[in-house]
Amino acid sequence: MVNGPHFDTTCDLALVSPGVYERDIDQTWFGWEGQFGGYVLAMALEACRHHVANPDHSERMLSMQFLRRFPEGRFRAEVTTEREGRTVTNVTFRLFVDNKLCGVGQALFGSVRPSETFSLAEPPELTLPDPGEAPQPSPIPVKATERFRYWPRDAGGTGSMNSGQEHTEVGGWMALSEPGGADERFLMSVADAYAPVFLLRSTKPAIGGTIDFTAHFRQSPPASVVRGDEPVRVVLRSSLMLDGYVDEDAEVWSAAGDLLLTSRQMRYSQLIDAEEAAKLRPTT
Repeated sequence: MVNGPHFDTTCDLALVSPGVYERDIDQTWFGWEGQFGGYVLAMALEACRHHVANPDHSERMLSMQFLRRFPEGRFRAEVTTEREGRTVTNVTFRLFVDNKLCGVGQALFGSVRPSETFSLAEPPELTLPDPGEAPQPSPIPVKATERFRYWPRDAGGTGSMNSGQEHTEVGGWMALSEPGGADERFLMSVADAYAPVFLLRSTKPAIGGTIDFTAHFRQSPPASVVRGDEPVRVVLRSSLMLDGYVDEDAEVWSAAGDLLLTSRQMRYSQLIDAEEAAKLRPTT
């Protein structure tokens, strides 16, 4: 287990005025010189949840653009209800650190509607890790990835960054290092935290980060996932990297073969020199 505050605790927000939620953030969930994008998304969802008044409206979609890195400091989420109807609530949000605008987005919360049901998505191989199978470290050397457990299932394991692997798809099992609280906030975090295709395919030192992310919440995670008794299966696919930008589609599945979340994001990819690459180690 990783020492430090629990995931639930690090997502807690204080209501300071109508529609405004704040907390202090440090390097607990740091990625490349700023907060890990999945953690920022989790706090954005937490703020929107607090703001949506109708208890029958649950999260269905969240989309966000990252305007700049989120540093340490005083985090603030300003949430506005754009429309509250009988079946859907639409909100927008603006995220700041120390009064500097760092991200903007929108979310949709909706009620259950009567409908027919079908499932055409094909689940990946879903055999859970053996009880004695130790998790592997992430190839991404940042503090945030230490807060997850990984059991890789792609062809070459998680491999290593910039190793020139010929993946078009990667994936494996993931769970929080400290069990508990693995709800929809966690689903977005793992969709963003598994080692992306482009970092494994690249042959030169590079870093990357999320600049645009959209999640669709398909089903609530089962209690076994929320408690931490069971990991989730993550699958990532990319089709094109050009001009320093790469697409990434993610699916998050339960062990029972239920599709829990789908997401699509655009990441940036930036080459760095050997000296910069040598500095990419978790901060202790």
